[in-house]
Amino acid sequence: MSGEKSRIEGIIDQINSKNAKKVALILVLGFACYHGILHIKYGTNSCKWLLSDGRYKADQEWQPYGCMLHFYMIQRRCLRYIAYYGSESHFVFIGDMRIRELYAAFVEHLIQDEDITQKPQNLTYVDKQLNIKVNFIWAPNVSKLMVDSFRNMELSSEPPSVVVVGSALWPIIISNGSHIMLEEYQHNLTHLVQSIDRLHEKKTKILWALQEPVNQEKLKPEYQMITNEQIDLYNKAAIEVLSHSAADLWWSVRLVGQGMVLESPDGINIAKKSP
Repeated sequence: MSGEKSRIEGIIDQINSKNAKKVALILVLGFACYHGILHIKYGTNSCKWLLSDGRYKADQEWQPYGCMLHFYMIQRRCLRYIAYYGSESHFVFIGDMRIRELYAAFVEHLIQDEDITQKPQNLTYVDKQLNIKVNFIWAPNVSKLMVDSFRNMELSSEPPSVVVVGSALWPIIISNGSHIMLEEYQHNLTHLVQSIDRLHEKKTKILWALQEPVNQEKLKPEYQMITNEQIDLYNKAAIEVLSHSAADLWWSVRLVGQGMVLESPDGINIAKKSP
């Protein structure tokens, strides 16, 4: 063998603490510049992407862009720590079966370290230790019921902290996909804008959940009129109206649904993930 060192060995010989620090500094500056550009373009709160964009990781966990999610084994201890420093957190979910599904998942997350007998049988959950109250209001269409619910919250002396709202499936079902119902839906959305803006002035966060697609092959006969084309039209109508309000459009809930729609048991609701 030749006594000359191989190319790789030569590179290794050139690596020392001084060179390593230079490389580390270059990498840090590179990341700093990258995040600086992102903050200039999208603002300093990168966790806004929590509502807008993300991807599924290899372990099939959802990962928003620009924001790290962490799983805590003892959620209630963390939430009690938060409650100790703040006032009551009041969450309201308003909408159809899919919003009720979000409500149920949220409440189950809160009580998973507790006795299962505490699982609520009604549509209100209160946890005094966590200083949290969670309500669900059944309003499957953007109708007088939904509008009145928003006005009642607007006039309340203690409005909710967060409102999660969404609707589209029910008007498609009862109208058999009629274009007239779509126009009525878009018109009725305009009646929510004033209340949404006034709630925003009272520091209430409004999240409008865009509808995720369905798995049409699994739909029951009575739901066959629900198509992904119809859902896209209703989402478009909501975006056009609510983009001019203080509501935050929850885009990522649709992306999450797209990644799980094939596993849906009925073509509409998302399958529960096995622990």
